[in-house]
Amino acid sequence: MRFFCFLFLFFCCIFFNSCKKEPKGSPGKNEIWLEYKAFNPSQLTIAAGTTVVFTNKDNASHTATESANLFDSGIIKSGMTYSYTFTNKGTYYFYCNYHSANVAEQGAILVQ
Repeated sequence: MRFFCFLFLFFCCIFFNSCKKEPKGSPGKNEIWLEYKAFNPSQLTIAAGTTVVFTNKDNASHTATESANLFDSGIIKSGMTYSYTFTNKGTYYFYCNYHSANVAEQGAILVQ
């Protein structure tokens, strides 16, 4: 009987630990939140020379990976950040290696 109680408690811990965080507030200027298989905002317009901060607001790990391999954050764990400075004008598309299976889950940064 103790085993089943332990097993029940174990699965309850896993369930509640995997629930989504509810981020408070909104992303700051030049900040993109990675949350729930999406980017917030999904599009950002900045000036050349601007540093963008990608912040993981989710319980799951994410990446910020540019589609032409300009940058790749590697694993961004919950609560962690990754920064990249955009020096050249252009449009840069990015996605999460773990969760961006389609275009709707991708983001874009327009550097002017």
